[in-house]
Amino acid sequence: MQSPTPPNAVGVEVVATRPTAADSAVIDHLTRTAGRVLAPVTYLVKVRLDPVPPATSMGWALYVDDFRVPKYWEYPEGVYFTTVDPQFFQEHRGGRLRFSSNGTDFIDTGLVLSEADVVSRDAAELPDQADVLRSG
Repeated sequence: MQSPTPPNAVGVEVVATRPTAADSAVIDHLTRTAGRVLAPVTYLVKVRLDPVPPATSMGWALYVDDFRVPKYWEYPEGVYFTTVDPQFFQEHRGGRLRFSSNGTDFIDTGLVLSEADVVSRDAAELPDQADVLRSG
């Protein structure tokens, strides 16, 4: 069987957004269990693909170095994942974005994750996630 063509990642952007209700519940839980206060912010990590591949039964896992991103979703210009913990960016700063169809062989995108700016603004001043994803 022929290997599927890997996604062609051409850009990565981190955008601080207003948390959804589900994100707020995760923030509250992590604040209670981690012993530190997390700001009411959700960071969207947008990976722009060119072209955006069609949906197939063969999926690609997204990695930051050796960390497998547990879930990612599609948006009009590529894929994205979220995190509510800015420490994720400290732990993975400079991490190479990679795809794998089998967890063993990796396609390096040539892109790296930069450290997100910790947001100190009020969450009400942040954009909605839907708006950020719609605008590409």
